[in-house]
Amino acid sequence: MTYSVNDAVDAAFDNNASKFQDAVTSVLSDKLRERIGVEKVVVAQNYFNDSVVDDDYEGHEEAEVADEDF
Repeated sequence: MTYSVNDAVDAAFDNNASKFQDAVTSVLSDKLRERIGVEKVVVAQNYFNDSVVDDDYEGHEEAEVADEDF
């Protein structure tokens, strides 16, 4: 079952420690899953952006060397 912060607050007011623990764990797990998903996207974007920049840079160096030789 998916819990919300309201469920955790209600459980705390009802002195239901087990439900409170389940609700807090559920909410934190959902937040963690969301954050991991976001970080995966950021890492993938940085990886692909770095490889594109490196490829462009290497090609640029070769063009400069070729131009200087003539």
